Amino acid sequence: MRKPHVTVYVNPDSPDSFRRIGDEKIDGSPIVDVVCIFAGNYASATRPYLRAYNNQPPTQDQFNKNIQDVLDSGAVQDLRNQGIKVLLTVLNAHQPVGWSEFTSESAAEDFAGYLKEVVDEYGLDGIDIDDEYSSGVPNDTSLIMVTTKLREVMSDKILSKALFADLPYFEASWNGRRLADNLTFGWQMSYGTAPQLVLPPYTKVGFTQEQLSMGFWIGQPSANPERDAQWLQTNGYGGMMLFAMENQATVELMRKLVNAWYASAQRSSA
Repeated sequence: MRKPHVTVYVNPDSPDSFRRIGDEKIDGSPIVDVVCIFAGNYASATRPYLRAYNNQPPTQDQFNKNIQDVLDSGAVQDLRNQGIKVLLTVLNAHQPVGWSEFTSESAAEDFAGYLKEVVDEYGLDGIDIDDEYSSGVPNDTSLIMVTTKLREVMSDKILSKALFADLPYFEASWNGRRLADNLTFGWQMSYGTAPQLVLPPYTKVGFTQEQLSMGFWIGQPSANPERDAQWLQTNGYGGMMLFAMENQATVELMRKLVNAWYASAQRSSA
């Protein structure tokens, strides 16, 4: 029976609460496959590109204190020791820079090199892209260029993207490559929307169904999350992404989704 691929975003309260993500188990193994630490703020055109608190006030610190505490605590390795992949989400920070604003190949290359240094320093499994909130001017090839540069320096790492209103970026090409060529996973964050309305278009731009998950958030809930999980399982999609794992209600929603997935799988095999 195929297990759902479960991804969670967490803005951790503490290293201990971060470690507790590994306590959620089914048949003795962690429910969660991927944890995205939310988030590093891409706020500067110069190194360090990540700046705590959106660089307001201006700082050389890379991470908000709660995230720095987790990175320094050994909690990342504790989850990895259980087989859970740990990514850093890099989120645009209401500044003129952003994932979709690269026009210079050398700038994209330096940004990729910088993120590799962060991944190596903290023993992470890769980078998750959240391309929202930039005040800059986007273009259709920036993401392809910068993820190509990331692939060149982190060929063995995970690159994932939160998906929303971004199909033109996947339809474009840069130096013969397309965006999906560079990504390991994608999770759709049209929270509250039925997955059959938003996931299939991504299978036409380079993703396999197994690479794709549907996002769920208690702040914008699905009308019927169990039905959504059943549809994902029946139609061969990867699984579920849950936003805001620091909330107990999200943990309960995750259990509900996973139970619905397995109930659907059992009916299919009966």
